[in-house]
Amino acid sequence: IPIICIANDRQAQKLKPLMATTFSLPFHKPPAQSIRSRILTIAFKEKMKIPANVIDQLINGAQSDIRQVLNMLSTWKLSSDTMDFDEGKDLKTVMRPRFSAKMNQKYSILSPFDITSKLLGPYVYSPTSRETLGDKMDYYFQDHSFVPLFIQENYLKTEPARIRNLEGPEKILRELQLMDRAASSISDGDLVDALIHGPEQHWGLMPLHAICSTVTPTYNLYGNGAGYGGPNAMSFPQWLGQNSKQNKLARQLGDVQIRMRLKVSGDKTEIRQSYIPSLFPYMVKPLMDEGVLTTSWQSAVDEVIERMDEYYISKEDWDTIIELGVDEKKDDVIMKKISTATKTALTRKYNASEHPIPFHKAQDLGKVPKKLAGGPAPDLEEAFVDDVIDDVSEDEKNKDLDEDITKDSLIKAPKKKKAPVKK
Repeated sequence: IPIICIANDRQAQKLKPLMATTFSLPFHKPPAQSIRSRILTIAFKEKMKIPANVIDQLINGAQSDIRQVLNMLSTWKLSSDTMDFDEGKDLKTVMRPRFSAKMNQKYSILSPFDITSKLLGPYVYSPTSRETLGDKMDYYFQDHSFVPLFIQENYLKTEPARIRNLEGPEKILRELQLMDRAASSISDGDLVDALIHGPEQHWGLMPLHAICSTVTPTYNLYGNGAGYGGPNAMSFPQWLGQNSKQNKLARQLGDVQIRMRLKVSGDKTEIRQSYIPSLFPYMVKPLMDEGVLTTSWQSAVDEVIERMDEYYISKEDWDTIIELGVDEKKDDVIMKKISTATKTALTRKYNASEHPIPFHKAQDLGKVPKKLAGGPAPDLEEAFVDDVIDDVSEDEKNKDLDEDITKDSLIKAPKKKKAPVKK
């Protein structure tokens, strides 16, 4: 049984297991040229006189939806057998406004990849383009969170059409000027975005953000090259991954600073800029020197663990210090210089020994257990039923008073003394 799977994003991470076991068949919506002949044939059989350019206008307005084009022609046939270009295009047609292509235009939601390819492509801003400024801003509003990030990631991957006729140093200088304009506009867009998502939330600035972050950069650098393949293929915004990594490292740095506060007085910035570089030669370098110098790995591991305990740093905090390294102290470079046996010995030795604990974290004990369900509730109404009390005569009362008082629980009878033991 053949199984057909349809996906909108071929580059999605979750589709990688299927790529090796399935046949990839990409498809696109048909262009107007491939549909025109069939629509003209149908119009001729229905005795309608419609020029080819009008048919192209209807197809583009319906986003190449053949069924919608046929519905538009069927409705138009009820009142007329001919249609000129203005009648097919203009939304405000005086004679028959309800039959215009603008009224029947089909709007489709594009992916950020398609929007980026369209805006950085050679057609949207070409002199023959009929798209208005509002149409270009509509691409931004289809996904106002992701489209600016995609533009910022890919705007330098094109060959700008504005420098197509230039050569030599003049071409290089002009390209740098266009890049500067685009980068400055993106920077202005970041300032506007801070006002939109700031404490006061000025959502009315979104049209301005669309101009600064999307329209102006693509207007300066539109051209060829930013497509789905090749060396300048469009890529997913790296800012998302870097921002997530920054938040994670900031949280881990806060944990390191909280532990070290018992020995130092710096805040997170001072810990990052001053203390961690100062502690690097004592917590990391001994493990790197093992094998190069005469120091054995046992003494190097003991030295590192001793210094970690001095500042209440755990093994997870040690990993954070390694990850926060930059340049020649970058984590990838450092971990290659430490042998696997040394790293394993450090982990085993640290887990096997006891270490000072600056504080105990609160533990989540889970939900409070519910009380055990008891038996059925007693019917208390029966306990309050008034019983008939018989009248007690005076003789019976006096008789009760004369009863033995030793039966009273509040009165203790004196104990009898034991008889003396006979000698």
